[in-house]
Amino acid sequence: MELDIIYNPFAGGERRMKKNLTLVKNKLDNLKVLYRLHRSEYARHAIELTKKAVASGAKTVVAMGGDGTLNEVLNGLDNFDNITFGLLPCGTGNDFANHCRLPENVEDALDVILTKPATYIDFIQMPDLRAINVIGTGLDVRVLQLYSKLQKKTKIGYFNSLIRALFSYKCTRFTATVNGEKKTYKSFISALANASMFGGGLKISPDSDVADGKLNFVYVDEIRGLKLLPALLKLKKGKICEIKQAHIELCEKIEIESENCPVMNIDGELYENRPFKAEIVHNVLKMHR
Repeated sequence: MELDIIYNPFAGGERRMKKNLTLVKNKLDNLKVLYRLHRSEYARHAIELTKKAVASGAKTVVAMGGDGTLNEVLNGLDNFDNITFGLLPCGTGNDFANHCRLPENVEDALDVILTKPATYIDFIQMPDLRAINVIGTGLDVRVLQLYSKLQKKTKIGYFNSLIRALFSYKCTRFTATVNGEKKTYKSFISALANASMFGGGLKISPDSDVADGKLNFVYVDEIRGLKLLPALLKLKKGKICEIKQAHIELCEKIEIESENCPVMNIDGELYENRPFKAEIVHNVLKMHR
């Protein structure tokens, strides 16, 4: 096996990443596993690096970083029949890795790539982008906007941003075509979940299965006043299904239209003015997990 490792030098903190990178290099050298390192230098650079690695004959491509690095590597992949994919979670949240129950220790996560066979997992295809974890608009976008202004990116910081957003954000109206049926909604959140969590462990879709060929369409109707805090606590405990105003529907494709939600959260990164059309891609991408 030869590995092409695309890494973000700042994921999870520069000092921590240097330590993790040293651990990975030492382990691969000791095992005499061939590898190439590709350092991502700027936003979307990992997409370019992945494309170049694949064009040069890469067979096992590894994303080393957080959910953002994972998303960029996914968007650079091609020639799926001849490529397997791995993840070394080194970010702040590592939501997709946690859903897949990958080890937090980078050396143990490397063992998964080296010893476990690759199996099919799903991803989400949009007109010009792919996602693998969660796509959303509404409240979660406002949370990320507040979170991005913090000097230190921590799970506590994300939760504090969530509380601030929750008590100031107003519901938006949108129209969604789900399973061929068009409806109008008034909701805090409209999210498409391939995996179960976002925001550093918040289980937005607890029953999601990344290999079932389905998207979980999650939306939460308007919640007012004193009912907000209990709902937030249930979300934090992974009990969104106990929130009366929360709904989850299974689908394979969806289109959402809204004049008031020009910004989307795609695997934890914000994108503006993109068409909110998505469908699940099943039995194409193979991952070591």
